[in-house]
Amino acid sequence: MRGLKRRAGAVPWRIASDLAQVRPIHSARDRHYHTALDRYRPQLPDLAPWQSEIVDTVARQGVAQADLSALALSGAGRLLQQATALADVWAEPLREQARSGVQFLQVPAADIAAHPDLYRFGLQDALLDLVETYIGLPVAYDGVILQYTVADGRAVSTRKWHRDREDRRMIKLAVYLTDVDAESGPFELVPVAEPLSYETGPRDLFYLRDADEVMRDGRILGAEPIACTGPAGTAVFADTARFFHRGKPATAQDRAALFFSYFARVPQRPYFCHRSGLSHREIVAMTEDLSPRQRAAALWRQGLPLTWRLVPPSRV
Repeated sequence: MRGLKRRAGAVPWRIASDLAQVRPIHSARDRHYHTALDRYRPQLPDLAPWQSEIVDTVARQGVAQADLSALALSGAGRLLQQATALADVWAEPLREQARSGVQFLQVPAADIAAHPDLYRFGLQDALLDLVETYIGLPVAYDGVILQYTVADGRAVSTRKWHRDREDRRMIKLAVYLTDVDAESGPFELVPVAEPLSYETGPRDLFYLRDADEVMRDGRILGAEPIACTGPAGTAVFADTARFFHRGKPATAQDRAALFFSYFARVPQRPYFCHRSGLSHREIVAMTEDLSPRQRAAALWRQGLPLTWRLVPPSRV
């Protein structure tokens, strides 16, 4: 019965996805997107040097890495303290989930809502300015998850090479809560944007074929993956929509990390968004005293055209 309900619930977004891939519809949406970019360009914010460096690096190679404490972001120390304590509390229950076969492990959204500073950190104007400049349009903030990776060596779920499906361009900000070396599940990215061999008009490929998973001479799609290692507090900015990436299967020790997610206010595929698990009521409560811009980014679903709001998000 549960499987039947799941399949029934997938019908609306599957229909929407199929319609969006019809070539005339895809072409019209693409023209509208590029027109919107041109119109919004004069409104893009001015950036500080550290923001420009990150935007330029992500545009060039897909990923940029920095020490979170060295960035002009408020509350970084408190963020690391709260998130690390939360990861420690959930470490053993999440390991038990992994032993039972669960592939994607995260701290429940209710625990994130109970620590609103974790969520609100991602709504700082400095981050919204950075992401808006990279994406080129007003920003939607899809919240934060605390992901846990058990050192079991399994290449499953997001530990396989993939691209995210939410939008044409995205930024995910990962903040490591544990020290991460080459054997502790580093974020990895292939610095080849939208390889032509995988573009078939509106039907994009989001997971590499198993044959492509085999790394020959350390290369995938002709490029050597970039592995982001570093101590706890390392920040990784990546475009996870244009570039294939993964969390390398961990073997030495577990990895805990926060992932903040951003895309355009009207994303290409809204039905693949809303991944934090937070309810509308929880988001409203955590943002009621913030600026109109911050609230609009957090409550982005309210600004979608009616046709998209009628399509419920897909389940992860």
